[in-house]
Formats: sequence, structure tokens, C-alpha cells
Amino acid sequence: MKQNTLARCLPYAGTGLVALVAGVIIGRVAPANRDGAADKEDAVPSLLAHRSERSAEGPANGSTVAGRGSNRSDRSADKELGPILEASSSLERTQRLLAFLERLPADQFEGVYDEFRNNPLARVRESELSLVLQAWADRDPHAALGFLQTKGAQDWERETAVSTWAGKDPQAAFEWAQITPDTGRVNNWVLGAMRGIATTNPDLARDYLAGLEGETRDRSLNALQPYVTQYGFDYAKNWIAGVQDPDFRNSVARNMARDLANLDMDQATTWAASLADADTRRSVAGTLSDAWARTDVNAAKAWVDSLPPEMKVRGVEGVSRYYAQSDPVAAASWLTSMGNGPEVDRAKSIYVEETFRGSPQTSLDFVSKVADKGSRDRLYWRFTTEWARRDPASARQWVNANASRIPQDLVNRLNR
Repeated sequence: MKQNTLARCLPYAGTGLVALVAGVIIGRVAPANRDGAADKEDAVPSLLAHRSERSAEGPANGSTVAGRGSNRSDRSADKELGPILEASSSLERTQRLLAFLERLPADQFEGVYDEFRNNPLARVRESELSLVLQAWADRDPHAALGFLQTKGAQDWERETAVSTWAGKDPQAAFEWAQITPDTGRVNNWVLGAMRGIATTNPDLARDYLAGLEGETRDRSLNALQPYVTQYGFDYAKNWIAGVQDPDFRNSVARNMARDLANLDMDQATTWAASLADADTRRSVAGTLSDAWARTDVNAAKAWVDSLPPEMKVRGVEGVSRYYAQSDPVAAASWLTSMGNGPEVDRAKSIYVEETFRGSPQTSLDFVSKVADKGSRDRLYWRFTTEWARRDPASARQWVNANASRIPQDLVNRLNR
């Protein structure tokens, strides 16, 4: 029990100093200076120099900040930050930047971040820029978000700022994000809030997720999954079961099936059979068989063979691609044994596609096993014309030998 409690606390730690350090350490590292300190100053843009050039022109867009107790003429923060960002060692930059941000007064974050994001150096110090924004949002989320709304922000900036806030105050952050408009198909304010909430409370994130719509909900679900699966199979399974709306629960189950397979395939197959909705069972069977066949075709095939008919059809589709790659002859025999109905046409079409790369003749010979005439004709057209581009003589010879089962206009075209 204590171990589980500790595990549940880790995401919260991840939203603080530890995550900020990791984010910078794995960020971009400037190339080592081979020509000495003098050349380094020429090669790396100076934040301080850039600040001076902008100041000589006056505040951009009349954006002088007043009434916050900060003095924009005081360059002490920039004088300290510039050398930090110009350091070639990622570890050194991280250590010094964290110490700098710890000392930086809250009312000076805006000036520091504004200058940094508009400096060419930001292009090669993106992790550090993110760190400054996270530190600001952690200290004063309303000021950071107000700045981004006023000055404009990239998607990652909106998500980063709200995510940081949501890690500390999930309800306030989500309520703010939900009523704050954003351009495009995805509300990045909401997406950031959902990610931040998930770091500390995946169950609460699930409850908020149910009220979202469209691509924002889809993207949010994808963002939440790592925070759910980190606790293991049982937690993830119960998390899915906790979705109240049946239709959305089925959608979540389909979306997370591969994650559960990666956690524990044996438990995932048992879970799939227990799902109440027949369409979801079928869909999940296809996902699990595909995931399993990637690493063990024979085991995946054996599982699919044991499935009830309603799940087997989709399970066959998941296996067919990898079985065709590893043993085309055995795969053809196995697929043929599944019957001649249109329900297995997709699996057979996958076989045709996979075997064509290695043996066009083997691939096209199998097209006749596809039940639906329209599907057969489309496969003939697609792969014979592709073969003709690679090897016209061989393609023409095969087409003429099998003209009775191929669309006549296709035969005529290849014999022109």
C-alpha cells in the first residue's frame, strides 16, 4: 500500500523542479566551442545585446509594463541571464538557470520572458524558454496567461502555462481554460489543463474529459494515457471502467487497447472478452491481435483461433499482415480456412498488399479469394498497374494468363 501511495505522488513531483530539470537536460545542446571564447561570443547571439537593440528603438507595440513594481531600465536580470543561456554545457545552463529563477522576483518574469522569447537565441534554447515559462506560471499563473493572451502565443506556450497551473490548482485552471477561447480545432488551453490535472489526479482528469468535445477531447485523451498507464494494468482497466457514459467508455476502451496490450497481453485478452459492447469487443480484438503479432505471430494466431466468431474476424485482420510477412504460404492457407465470406475480405486484402512487395504473382493469385467483386477488381487494378510500372513484361504475361478473372478494360489497357 505504501508503494502505491508513493507511486501516486510521483506525478506531482514531476510537475515541479524535477520535471523542469529533466526538460532542460534533454533539450537541445549548443555545439561545443572549438575556437575559444572570443569566437563563441560571435557565434552565439547575445541576449543582452539583443535587449539593447530593442530598447534603443523603444518598447515594441507600446507594450511597456507599468504598475507592477518592475523597472524596465534595470538590466540586472538580463545581465545575469545572458551568460547563463550562452553557456555551452546543458547541465551548467540548467543548474544556473534554476538558481536564477528561484531568485527572480515575480514582477520581473514578464520582462525576462518577453525578451527571451523574442531573441534569436530562443531558437536553440527552447527547453530553457519552456523552463522560464513554467517557473513563471508556477509563481503567478494569471500574469503568465494574461501575457500570452495579450502578446500572442504558440500552442506549446498555452499548453505549458496552463498545465503548470493545473498541476497545483486543477479546478481553477480547468474552469479558466474551459471559458477561454482559442483558435483552431483544438483548444490548447484546455489540452494543457487536462495534461496538468492528469499528472496529479488522473481520475479527476477523466471526469473533466467526459465534458469535452471533438478534437480537443480526442487530443486530451491521448495526452492523458501515459499518466494512466504508469500505474499498471489494473489501474488503467478500472480507469476506463470508471467512464460514466457508455458510448464514450467504449471509445476510450478502443483508444487505449494497445496501451493495455503493452502493459500485459494476457490480462488484455481477458479484458477484451469481458467488454459488454459487441462492436467494442471486435475492435479491441483487432488492436490486440495486431499488437501481439508484431512480436509473436504464432501466439497471436493461436489466440485468434480461440476467439468466438464475432471477435475472430477482426482478430484475423490484426494477424494477417505479420503472418504474410513471415510465412506467406502458411498465411494464405490460414486465411483461406476462414471461409469465403465478405467478412474476411479485409484480412485477405491486407495479405495481398503485404505479399505484393516480395512476390507480385503470389499476391495477385490470392486476389481471387476476395469475395466482393468490387473489392477484387480494385485490387486487380491497383496491383497490376503497379507491377506494370516495375516490370511491364511480367505483368502483361500474368494478366493475359488470367484474363478470364480480371476486368476486361484492365486487360486491354495493359496490352496497348
